[in-house]
Amino acid sequence: MRGNRLQDENRVKIRFNKGILWAFVMILLLVCSTVNFFGIHPFRDSLEKKLLDEAESRIEIIRKGTTSLDFGVGNASAPVYIRQLSHDFRFGANCFQFGEFSTEYLNQLYNESFQSLFNYATLPFYWDMFEPTQGVYPYRYRMHNMTEWLETFNGTAKGHPIVWQSNYPPWLTEKDESENETIVLNRIEYLLNEYPEIKVWDLVNEMIHVNNSWLGDTPVETWEVALEKARSVRDDCEFIINEYDIIDSGNASKGFGPPKSYYDLIKQIIEDNYAPDAIGFQFHSTYKWQPLQDIVDTLDTFGDFKIPCQITEFIPASKGYYYGGSRRGVITEFKQAEYAKIIYKMLFSHPAINTITWWDFSDTENWGAWKADSGAYMMTQNGRLLPVYTTLYDLIHVEWNSTMETSLDENGRLKFSGFYGNYTISIDGGDPISFNITDTRTAENKPWKTTDIELE
Repeated sequence: MRGNRLQDENRVKIRFNKGILWAFVMILLLVCSTVNFFGIHPFRDSLEKKLLDEAESRIEIIRKGTTSLDFGVGNASAPVYIRQLSHDFRFGANCFQFGEFSTEYLNQLYNESFQSLFNYATLPFYWDMFEPTQGVYPYRYRMHNMTEWLETFNGTAKGHPIVWQSNYPPWLTEKDESENETIVLNRIEYLLNEYPEIKVWDLVNEMIHVNNSWLGDTPVETWEVALEKARSVRDDCEFIINEYDIIDSGNASKGFGPPKSYYDLIKQIIEDNYAPDAIGFQFHSTYKWQPLQDIVDTLDTFGDFKIPCQITEFIPASKGYYYGGSRRGVITEFKQAEYAKIIYKMLFSHPAINTITWWDFSDTENWGAWKADSGAYMMTQNGRLLPVYTTLYDLIHVEWNSTMETSLDENGRLKFSGFYGNYTISIDGGDPISFNITDTRTAENKPWKTTDIELE
């Protein structure tokens, strides 16, 4: 009997201990779910601060150069004013809403706001819009008008896209498939010849996500046929390969999914001597606060190729809810500004990046922003500029600006360090003299990964 009682007591203890264990597990799961839902991450802030501190140190190292200016002993100790006019780095947005507002006042406000912030713009060449009827181009002259406007403030134009098999006019489907290659190659030739003022193009868009049949059976064939044709028409252009859903954690060359497919595609076309002039990354993070380490991981991986990388579509929301990434919570216009500032710092600090393009600059009734329901723009339909506009202006044109007052030395010389770009210098209130600071390092001699840079 005593043995039975001991067995019963042991069973009770075991059940009790199991109950405590299950209760602990349930409480732990509840805590983890709460942490995840509300974006409470004890180590997140310290990790982000570390990455941002490193980013700011890298910016000082990779985005600045030094030049020596000599104005002769006759200008010894003279006061000088140095003004930075522009960045060599391309800060841009799509300008799809150019001229699309309902009043001249709003159109002018759009133009002034855009050119005050950016030096680079993406123009829409979507095939269904650009050539709705074969051989008919209703937006032909609008594109020329846009490039003429960009030229007034030395803005660089990019055409987007030339080949994209997810976007095409209905008349193409009525053609025999055997005609597709000739029609697409003719489009490449037409656009490059019609717009000689545009020297930057998204040549082929989203090859690993869409079917390939016009120019080849695989993404590799599609890119190589398109690039061979494009370069036979013009050899003065920058041709970009472009994809989305690539920025992720870990090493893309050893991962899986779109990042690995994109990496393998680029690796193959380089081996075949069809390297792109730049590698494009669409940064669609409307409702996701992208972990900063993901940016470092992705760009360091693609930095292996020693080809410039570009953020072609950065899309942060100003309303809604962050449901993914390193934070959770309600999105506000001020959160959009905070997030954008952090991401721009991370991107500007990476040695492989030379361009960041915001998507869309504005929203209008005639030409709505792609993610208008998420508030993914800087300027509203009535012309109100969101806080992110001022935030990025202060970052690009104040914090990352080397304008200053100083004086020449006793020999009339000055050793000046500043962000790569164009400058003027005025000696003792005289007429401005132009000069520039340019990064002249070759691809082999410059850093391409964060690990290539030694931080103090």
